[in-house]
Amino acid sequence: MKNKPKSFAVFVLFISLFPVLAQGQTYSYSTDYQAGAKIKLVSARMNISSELVSTSDASSEVGYQFGGFFRVNINKVFVEADLLYSKIKTQLVFNDFDGIVGFDPLAEFEFNTIEIPLSIGYRIGNLRLFMGPSISNLVSGQRSFLNEIEKVTDEYNRTNLMWHWGIGGDFQRIFIDINYESGLSKTGESLTNLIGREFIPRQRQWVFSVALNLLRD
Repeated sequence: MKNKPKSFAVFVLFISLFPVLAQGQTYSYSTDYQAGAKIKLVSARMNISSELVSTSDASSEVGYQFGGFFRVNINKVFVEADLLYSKIKTQLVFNDFDGIVGFDPLAEFEFNTIEIPLSIGYRIGNLRLFMGPSISNLVSGQRSFLNEIEKVTDEYNRTNLMWHWGIGGDFQRIFIDINYESGLSKTGESLTNLIGREFIPRQRQWVFSVALNLLRD
């Protein structure tokens, strides 16, 4: 995680200077704006190295996000910010829970968050390459375990940080993106709370999004 901010800064500097270096001398720029609605589908997987817990048959976190975006284009460079409401669900199996052999209860988690992805990228024709941080703020959390449903919002860190990389395409007013994101998950905190020892499973997720530009050229 420590190297990612440095990589992000180098990337920002490179794509910012690339048009200047390419033209060599005079440099003029044009600016335009895009904004609209966006929806995302999320599929996340976690690497959990433990005999105490395993993923269920679903084996992944699934969810959706919806909200809006705003993008500033400066020649081929762009900066984009999203504001999204997110709902994520996951299932985990606790093996031989509480020392009872063969007792493998299923735990279900549901988290509602506000997501603020920030992206900077470079356009090549209708294609876009981008990367940046994603800030996640917990609104509410719920856990279902051993026939009990609990509100667990206060047991979790309110803010998480992830990093994303992606490629997208602009098709008139329709924008399609595919992101790869990595970071630490709320599920890691869930494991720590239930088992009583620290788990930090790294979460990797694929995000597919479709956006509609509501600003006309």
